[in-house]
Amino acid sequence: MRTEDHNESFLVAGIVALAALGACYPAPATPSAEQDLAHAAQHVTDDLLHQLGPNAFATQTTSIDPMLDGRTGQQTHASQRAEVELTRSLLATDKMLKLVPFGSAGAAETRWLVSGTLTVLPQPDHFRLSVALSDRQNGIVIAQGIAPFHEPNMDLSPTKFYGDSPSLVRDRSVDGYLKTAETPRGQPADPLYIDQVPTSALLADALTAYNAEKWDEALRLYTAAVQRKDGQQLRTFNGIYLTNVRLGKMKEAEDAFAKIAALGLATNNLAVKLLFRPGGTEFWPDPKVSALYPMWLRQIARAAQTANACLEIVGHTSRSGSEQMNDRLSLARATAVRERIERDVPGTGRKSKVAGVGYRENLVGTGTDDERDALDRRVEFKVIPCTE
Repeated sequence: MRTEDHNESFLVAGIVALAALGACYPAPATPSAEQDLAHAAQHVTDDLLHQLGPNAFATQTTSIDPMLDGRTGQQTHASQRAEVELTRSLLATDKMLKLVPFGSAGAAETRWLVSGTLTVLPQPDHFRLSVALSDRQNGIVIAQGIAPFHEPNMDLSPTKFYGDSPSLVRDRSVDGYLKTAETPRGQPADPLYIDQVPTSALLADALTAYNAEKWDEALRLYTAAVQRKDGQQLRTFNGIYLTNVRLGKMKEAEDAFAKIAALGLATNNLAVKLLFRPGGTEFWPDPKVSALYPMWLRQIARAAQTANACLEIVGHTSRSGSEQMNDRLSLARATAVRERIERDVPGTGRKSKVAGVGYRENLVGTGTDDERDALDRRVEFKVIPCTE
């Protein structure tokens, strides 16, 4: 059978199964953009239940894959809070719900999977909650709910693992999660996301251990994940790097960062968080922050040399100050990084070009210049065709 025929048969089977749920109830009224998070979670819950029909949750074991920020793919304190509100609403509204934690044990028995995103909207303190329920057996999104809301004082800072990670961990696997959360009812969930659920569940266990500062346990779980065929992910290598640093195993940490660099360049997705002095090109002087930066750049240079790759080094700044000033500053920082990797591995800098985009490609955009918008002050390394 051709792959497209196989996929089509699964889609047809999923639509038939969807119809069998008896989802014939009208959707809730259009939600107000001024409702708070609790009411948004309740609206999404009501919408899911209306689409599924009465007592539908009683038929299958369900799990919530930890919710993420819709722009960055990070877990934030705000996305955690949204997940808590959604869980509370689901449990209070449907007493038949069989909800198990998303982890290695839970994933083994879970058929229905909840994925969700919290996305910042342009208007201050306004957000969108988007939640999808996927059937792992047929790969179809069987219900989806979206609700805007207004909530001051949402903590958009990343949770510990994401805040500590040296590189942006949004890769193809994370993109599959985000795509699924935004997929309408009756459409296929991202196939890679569904296929990788067992490994994602193991990584969720590792994330919980890391955030709880259980370094040995986190390292054990991340090491188990990397041994899986689909475990070669930026989340995995960042986790191995971070836990080895915490345990003082610097050789193992450097080996892990080398894999971050190699995977990032191989997938053209390497963005490293480097903190500079305000308005300058020197790294932040606190060794707790910047002591390992030289090692990061050395490993990136070696990975580029091994791959015989030419690079575009792109500097970014957060949204504070004028556009012209930030354009100049981002270019100057990219140039400083190029000079540094040329000193570490001669020849790599000469095969690179630099660019500065200021704050035009911000992922967070808050302009707070702290851990909340650290991703906006990143340096990206993009593989480009060599001109020589």
